[in-house]
Amino acid sequence: MKNLIGLILCLALFMFSACTTIHLDAQSLLEPVQMNAAGAEDYSVISSFVVNDKAGWVWIVPVNKPAGDLNTYLAAILENQIQEAGGDGVINVKIRMQNQVVDYLTLIGTLGFYATRTVTITGDVIKYD
Repeated sequence: MKNLIGLILCLALFMFSACTTIHLDAQSLLEPVQMNAAGAEDYSVISSFVVNDKAGWVWIVPVNKPAGDLNTYLAAILENQIQEAGGDGVINVKIRMQNQVVDYLTLIGTLGFYATRTVTITGDVIKYD
């Protein structure tokens, strides 16, 4: 019984010691990309946004848009934010993906069958003057 409890504790420690965060920031690119630089024209920031979502996989098969959608997920979110604010573009876009405690509990609760990851996208909507 002691060995079983020790094994369970070791597995739990192993699972939770692997907490990772991937933080991608387009501002660190050497050559700016359009969604991160407004260009030479004058502009005003008219709103900021934060979009939170969960990416999910059944084993390795993506089951929702953040997990795999042929690269239209981010474009759709940015376009929606621009339209809602009545702007012309976005700057300062940051994408953060991380495994939170809830994500690990989901993985453990489904015995590894279903895995999630938290996705957060932030940025500023601009309007050219």
